[in-house]
Amino acid sequence: MIRAAALDLEFYNRAERTTGLTRQALVVVVLANALAAVGSWVGYENTAGEELWNGIRGWIGIGDFPVPSEGGIFVMVGMGVLLAIAGWIVWAVVTSLIGTKVFEGTTDVGEMLRVLGFAQAPRVIGVIPFLGPVAAVWVLVASVVAIREGLDFSTGRAIGTAIGGWLFWILLQQTVSILVAAIF
Repeated sequence: MIRAAALDLEFYNRAERTTGLTRQALVVVVLANALAAVGSWVGYENTAGEELWNGIRGWIGIGDFPVPSEGGIFVMVGMGVLLAIAGWIVWAVVTSLIGTKVFEGTTDVGEMLRVLGFAQAPRVIGVIPFLGPVAAVWVLVASVVAIREGLDFSTGRAIGTAIGGWLFWILLQQTVSILVAAIF
């Protein structure tokens, strides 16, 4: 995780080629996102933190973030990890498709799972309340490095692939949110 967070190119190239690292990448996704969820929960439990983050979310236009009153930390960590795993898989598939079909890189979904899983290593600092945004930027940079190394092409193409995948993820999240709101 340290080498991944340090943006070690040699490490990302080894992760890309070594199929035995897929489970370790999953462990990174679970651990990093569980710790980040704990940090988010602690930050939201602090009244000032809840008001600050809900104010920012409202200003951006995405509304309040409800923290469940029953079993809050367990629900938040559990949901955070489940959503992180789902997001990791979707991100790897979409990145693989965009990177190979649009930007003519070479990879497969397994390679993308590994490099993008390890790219989430910096998220562990999110366990410290209010460092989540720092972790998010760091993960974004690590993801671009991971995409570049995983698809074996330039940084510009990696950024284009990341933006395409990010836009797809936003569209998917909004669609699911609308469906859930319509059902409930």
